[in-house]
Amino acid sequence: MDIYQVLLLIIGIYLLIYIIAQALGVEKLQEKGIEAGTPFFLMIKTERLNSFLTRMGKKFPKAFFNLGIIVAFGGMAIGFWLFGENLLRFFFTPETAGGVVPIIPGVTINGPQLFYMMIGLAITLLTHEFAHGLASAKDNIPIKSSGLVFLLVLFGGFVEPDEEVFEQEASPQARMRLLAAGSFANLLWAFFFLLLLINVAPVLSLGYNPPSGAYVYDIAPDSAAFGNIAIGDVIIQLNDTDINSWADVSRFMANSLSNTTLTVHTLDSVFDLTLGMNPANHTRGYIGIYGADYWEPKYGFLDPMIPFHYQMVLQWTFLILFSVSLFNLLPIPFLDGDKLLSNALSLKIKDERTMKYIMYPARFLAVAIVILSVVLTFVMGKAIF
Repeated sequence: MDIYQVLLLIIGIYLLIYIIAQALGVEKLQEKGIEAGTPFFLMIKTERLNSFLTRMGKKFPKAFFNLGIIVAFGGMAIGFWLFGENLLRFFFTPETAGGVVPIIPGVTINGPQLFYMMIGLAITLLTHEFAHGLASAKDNIPIKSSGLVFLLVLFGGFVEPDEEVFEQEASPQARMRLLAAGSFANLLWAFFFLLLLINVAPVLSLGYNPPSGAYVYDIAPDSAAFGNIAIGDVIIQLNDTDINSWADVSRFMANSLSNTTLTVHTLDSVFDLTLGMNPANHTRGYIGIYGADYWEPKYGFLDPMIPFHYQMVLQWTFLILFSVSLFNLLPIPFLDGDKLLSNALSLKIKDERTMKYIMYPARFLAVAIVILSVVLTFVMGKAIF
């Protein structure tokens, strides 16, 4: 079953849910906490989750959420530095600049990566929102509603604290604990997935032999590989050079020249192709493939692609957890970082005009860095996954 068949299946399930909701009565379902009156959207509210988050939140020490505030401001500074330094690279060393791309399923991210991204984004949303709920309960800010939400290929959790209590009764410190909790949780989980990434080899060695080739998981259209190499092929040799990992492919191609003939050895065949021009350097050769290490199973019942999927899930989950947490901490209106900074300043600054003199330049700088980074990413062709 390919990605398009899976998407059609998901669409079919949503349409079936919508038809059933219309038959049973949208309002009756709403009374039971189920929102299914809009195609491709499903929300499930449950009071059990409210009580669970409240019980768990009370058990956390307040020092944990205070630490979250410190980490959040550190993340805000790191976010400014990472996004700002990367933006400068676009102007001075564009070949080293990283792409800054909005997460839009099916538009900026598609193919197999879409499913890895969905898992990472779901983990990010769940940990972020539930952390807000825990911090809210700790500071006695009532949770109005919580539950799960599904929007086409995306899914996650939501927690809605009582806005009136949050804005009018909670202290600035309590508001800061709640605002920082989401990104703090994301960073903690990012560290956990980073540890899993670092220890990929010991874990996979339980059922697989060390990498013995390069697995191709995507192919650039109109490239040298298009029509010659298939997704799922395992490259074991390029010309006379043995390929035991994807890093070997990268090292080989670093010294290749465009318009030269390359002999490719896979597990199934041997063939020649003419290298194209690398988009970043037209003198260098370009195959047009995206790949990862290939692990051969020790046991027949193990799928040889499990290590690949495992690593992709870890990589995407870490990437989304880390990048979303830092982005959310920037002082941009509607993001947690904006209210976090304004509440922190309110502890020392009571004059609204002085607050504006600080907040407006910070907001302008953050928005400008993000918008310029996204625009230059697309202009310079770095928005391809």
